[in-house]
Amino acid sequence: MKSMGMPAAMVPFGGVVEFFGGLALILGILTPIVAVLSALWMLSTTWFSMSKLKKKYVGGYEIDVTLLLAALALALLGSGVYSIDHLLGI
Repeated sequence: MKSMGMPAAMVPFGGVVEFFGGLALILGILTPIVAVLSALWMLSTTWFSMSKLKKKYVGGYEIDVTLLLAALALALLGSGVYSIDHLLGI
């Protein structure tokens, strides 16, 4: 990732958000917080793919925008009835 021009600090953040964030979203633990972090990660990957990669990988940011909008929807709507947040009353 560093060879493509991605800052070194973004790589661990992306790994943590994608692995543990995805697990937390599946289980419904702290959904609004995790969804905002996921939306920030998708925003940064969209910016990265549009500005840094340029002609090497043309396009490819559509899935990032879709996941950004899905994460924002989860952040605004919450986790729902079948989640650990709902069971704990959060």
